[in-house]
Amino acid sequence: FARAHEAVRSLGAGGRGPATTLTLAVLIGARAYLVHVGDSRGYHFRGGRLRQFTRDQTMGDYLTDAGALTEEQARAGGLDNVLASAIGAAEMLPTVGLLDLAAGDALLLCTDGLTKHVSDDAIKAVLAADQPPEQACRALVDAALAGGGSDNVTVVVARAR
Repeated sequence: FARAHEAVRSLGAGGRGPATTLTLAVLIGARAYLVHVGDSRGYHFRGGRLRQFTRDQTMGDYLTDAGALTEEQARAGGLDNVLASAIGAAEMLPTVGLLDLAAGDALLLCTDGLTKHVSDDAIKAVLAADQPPEQACRALVDAALAGGGSDNVTVVVARAR
């Protein structure tokens, strides 16, 4: 992550270069090692329950967590779309975690192009259908595009067997 951050920063001049988000899961046996920067998201689906295991690293979320703003105020001010941490940005603060998987679990890594247009309930329904990962990805991307598709949509689904 640090090398990627420095490489992206080297593309810009005066701190005005490109930036990106990154959510990564490395699967070793039944364990997922997780690293996250930005507002792309990671979800874990088990037994009919969908749980987001990342936290959006936006100014809106940081100010809401600090109690300085309500979620509505952050959204109204556009701060829910301002990254506070990103690869290539002035700040890059990765979070690291791990998750033990069981047979039947699913992991979903996605950009906010999905979550802007597809509800958690709709995501849960696709993952609950227990279809192959490629079909689940296609169904989620199609739902995001049908819902407005105002941002890029990247989706990765992995299933533990």
